[in-house]
Amino acid sequence: MMTMAIMAVACVTCFTSCKDDPVPEPIPQPQPQPQPQPQPNPNPNPNPNPGGEAKSIKLDRTELTLKVGERAVIKAEVEPSNASVKIVSWKSSNENVATVTNGGEVLGKGPGKATLTASCGSARATCQVTVKNEQQALAPIQVQMTGAINHTQYTAGQSATITFNRFPASVEEFKQVREQIGREPQGAVALQIMAFEMFRRDRNVGAECIKLNNVQSNVGFVTGRLKELFGGDSNYNRPYQMAAYLKGAAPANGYNPEKPYTIEVIVDPATPYQASSIFQTTVLKLRVKSKGRSTGSDLVSVMKTKKPGEPGEKGTYFIVQSSTGLVSQVAPISFDYDFNGLE
Repeated sequence: MMTMAIMAVACVTCFTSCKDDPVPEPIPQPQPQPQPQPQPNPNPNPNPNPGGEAKSIKLDRTELTLKVGERAVIKAEVEPSNASVKIVSWKSSNENVATVTNGGEVLGKGPGKATLTASCGSARATCQVTVKNEQQALAPIQVQMTGAINHTQYTAGQSATITFNRFPASVEEFKQVREQIGREPQGAVALQIMAFEMFRRDRNVGAECIKLNNVQSNVGFVTGRLKELFGGDSNYNRPYQMAAYLKGAAPANGYNPEKPYTIEVIVDPATPYQASSIFQTTVLKLRVKSKGRSTGSDLVSVMKTKKPGEPGEKGTYFIVQSSTGLVSQVAPISFDYDFNGLE
């Protein structure tokens, strides 16, 4: 009897204990992590070398005869037309006989023969030049100015023009022109355009003229930019850059201007003259007209200063402080016309 009682109590205890135990939580199963979808790798430099390197250079002439002082242009065409690099550089075997710019413009320097070599990568082409012992006759340079621009008092609406029959051919001629127009602000603008065109034709002569017409801090900048503008890259090269500032020249007509050449200068209608403590003078803000610009003109800052070390003969002549627009690419030429060069 005692045994049965003990078993009954044990059963009740077991039932109660089992009833109170919580139902075990199911063990969570790890869920698969979403995998990123593979994405196509972008090509940072698609088709970087579309036409490969230049294979050859085709010249429009392989022989050339000039007089001393005479100029001619050799046109170079890189093949294939879609070559990745189309920058043509030129070299003369004898610069005492003939010089050549990277735009292919040749100048007869002295009697004799020279070989001009055009290079693009490993491609080469040559032109044989003979310079005769005859001097190319140049018409006397003639320069005129009309209109007036106040030197010290800002007056919106003032304008002036400079008209001339040809560009100076030497540093001495440049100085002669400066003597005629350099005492006027518009004259400094015209001299800047002349000096830049002279640099295109002859680096050494042009560089000397640029030094005569610019503050020292501007010389290195403009000459560096001009080397790029007058380089051999067919897409970047702008042999007609300075022609764009001559009346009548436009992209649509090959930048071939009216003759005699005319440069049109106006007082900047939006920027008054400014005092400069560095140069102890007044800086004039002028604009030179151009159909190579969507704005119709470019800014040129000029002044007279007596600051030691600066050109201008102690304030006798106006010089250029800044002319960034003149060394920035003008609109490209129309494919329907050729640029015929400037006299």
